[in-house]
Amino acid sequence: MFRSIYLVARRDYLGYVTAWGFWLGLLITPVLLGVGMMVPALAASSVPVRYFTVVDAQGDFHAALVQEMADRRERIARNVVDGAGMLLGDDADRGAALERFDAAIEAGESPAAAMEIAAPHLPDLQLPEQDFVLVDPPAQTLDDLRPYLVGERFLETESGPRPLFAALLVSEEGVEYWSENVTVDGIKSLARRAASDMARNEVFGAAGVSIGILDEIEAATPGLVEKRLREEAGSDSEVTLADRAPFIVSIAMSFFLWTLIFSVVNYLLMGTIEERSNKIFDTLLTSVKLPHMLAGKLIAVLAVSLTLMSVWTLGGMGVTALGISAMPGELRELVGAMAAAALDPGILIPALISFLLGYLMYGSIFLALGSLCDTIQEAQTLMTPLLILLMVPLFVAIVAMTDPESPVLSVLSWVPLFTPFLMILRMPTEPPLWEVLAQLGLMVAFTVAILWLAARIYRAGAVHGAGVNDAMGYLKRTVSFGRA
Repeated sequence: MFRSIYLVARRDYLGYVTAWGFWLGLLITPVLLGVGMMVPALAASSVPVRYFTVVDAQGDFHAALVQEMADRRERIARNVVDGAGMLLGDDADRGAALERFDAAIEAGESPAAAMEIAAPHLPDLQLPEQDFVLVDPPAQTLDDLRPYLVGERFLETESGPRPLFAALLVSEEGVEYWSENVTVDGIKSLARRAASDMARNEVFGAAGVSIGILDEIEAATPGLVEKRLREEAGSDSEVTLADRAPFIVSIAMSFFLWTLIFSVVNYLLMGTIEERSNKIFDTLLTSVKLPHMLAGKLIAVLAVSLTLMSVWTLGGMGVTALGISAMPGELRELVGAMAAAALDPGILIPALISFLLGYLMYGSIFLALGSLCDTIQEAQTLMTPLLILLMVPLFVAIVAMTDPESPVLSVLSWVPLFTPFLMILRMPTEPPLWEVLAQLGLMVAFTVAILWLAARIYRAGAVHGAGVNDAMGYLKRTVSFGRA
């Protein structure tokens, strides 16, 4: 028996891992994830400079908008200085740099000059270019501005002729925003904040109150320090990164398990469809019993998934070990807290059990589906309702990001189809042990039932050539007569 299972598992495993596409996908997946994380920053840096104008006879809104743009540049410059200090990893230097920046701004320096004063040891620190540039209006009415807005005429700028992206027309009724682009919101946000600042100044001025009182209120507002009770007497009760790390890690593990399971069980589905369509089943069943073949196929793809996890884990550990010495203090603390949370037995062991049972459960389902289908199109018809159902754990994981003790999460974690992904989300909240064991037991029982049912469906499709339409009838007969 064991030799038959081993031979089937070895055949399928080598068939997967010796294919060049397997290793290409294995290596390119981390690259694609990294590129995906970099895309927003690349997209932001590649946005062209957009020119807009304001037609304001009174001039109050124009002045408020100019001030808002200047304040925005100061905020961006301060964030750059703060980010540079965070990368250096020295909180004292970071705080001193911010103090020097604030003092330079109060002394009337430009944001770029304040950055140089704040971080003289970082001469390459650059203030990002403005994405929106305010220019003098080339015309005073909408009819005269129309050719500029539709691209028939261009503005003369230092960089050459440029189109007019938007125009703000100010009247007693309010502010009108004219632009052919209806999606970009940057200028509209600036205009709203400028209008709000202008209204506050008018209201406070009419009441004889200085607008500076708002800054005084903000400065006098007491800070909020998050704390929690500790079992150790005299220990620091302030919430730290180590307290939050288990929740972050559990969510990451849930998404990872979902992605990994449905990545590898797809091998089972495609392989089974190919063997059915090529009549390979008949050859295999002449030398291997059906249960042994099923077990071998499940073990083979499980070994494939373990190969994926091992390569990615060792690669991640290697990159971390090489770069740990160059990491700033805060980043090292983050990596250490995440690693400690991931290796916590209270999270790691349920995650491994969930992966194993979830793989067996869904692997059996996909094997059964593949045995009934001659083409991928037929399989997709059967898979669509299942995949829609399995989007539920992803939606619940989003809920867990803000409330890991949500009743929705607690209830749905008892559904065996969802338990592999949702139970891990609850582990940082330390649910009762009996509840964890009960959910694991229920998941084990459901997995055994799925394996039993899948074996019979697999026999109907692989041995008797049953298709999607007559599978249910065959199942009823096998259940009724107890055929093995």
